[in-house]
Amino acid sequence: MNTMEISSSLEDYLEVIAEIIESNQHAHSKDIAEKLGVSSPSVSNALQALSARSLIRYQPHSPVTLTARGLRLANVIRHRHAVMKNFFAKILKLSESEADDFACKAEHILTEKYMERFVALADAIEKRDDCAKLREYLEQHLPTLGGKENDLISLDQLPLGREAMVVNISENLPGLKKFADLGLVHGSMLQMEGRAPFGDLIRIRVMESRLSMREKDAANIWVRPVVLTAENMERV
Repeated sequence: MNTMEISSSLEDYLEVIAEIIESNQHAHSKDIAEKLGVSSPSVSNALQALSARSLIRYQPHSPVTLTARGLRLANVIRHRHAVMKNFFAKILKLSESEADDFACKAEHILTEKYMERFVALADAIEKRDDCAKLREYLEQHLPTLGGKENDLISLDQLPLGREAMVVNISENLPGLKKFADLGLVHGSMLQMEGRAPFGDLIRIRVMESRLSMREKDAANIWVRPVVLTAENMERV
C-alpha cells in the first residue's frame, strides 16, 4: 500500500495531530477528538488506519507520535493549507474564517503541480511591481462582490459620487451596443458624476469614458454600490 495515498479525512487527522504536537509537545486521542469535533471511536479508527500506513505510532492510552514519513506528509498537508488560506484571504479578500474553511476543502484536491502554480500566482500578485494596479483593483473591488440580491439598485438611484459595479443590463436599454463599446458591460465599475439640474440626464464615468444617459434608460441597469470605507468616503 502506498502510504502517501490516504483519504481526505485521514489527511485532516494527520494535520491536526501535527498541530497538537507542535503546540503541546504531545497528542492524545481526547485532544484530537476535541479539535476535530468527532467521537472517540472515530478517532481510534482513524489512528489505527494511520498507524497501519506507518504514518504515526499509536498505542491506546499513550500519546500519539508521528513517524518521520508521517511528519513529512503532515508538513506537505499543512503547507497546502497555508498556501490556500493565504490565497483566499489575501488575494480573494475572504474573511479569515471563510479562507480557513475553503482551504480545508481545497487542500485535499491539490497536487504539487497545481500547488506550485497557486504559489507562483500568489507571489506574482503580492510582490511584482507590475501587479500594483491589480492589487489595488482587488483590494477595492473584491470586498464588494457576493452581496445579497437586495443590495442591488438601478443606476438611476445611485447617489452622486458613489461607485458601483454593473451586475445586470437589460436588453431593453436603448443604445446597448454603443454603451458596451464604451465599457459599460457586466462587471464594469462606474461612478455617478452628476445630474442635470433640469431634465432627466445623468452623467457617469466608466473607466476613462464619461457617458450621459436619460434616467429612465439608466433604470434598465442594475448595479451593486461599492461598500463605503474611510478611504473611498473621502472621494465621495
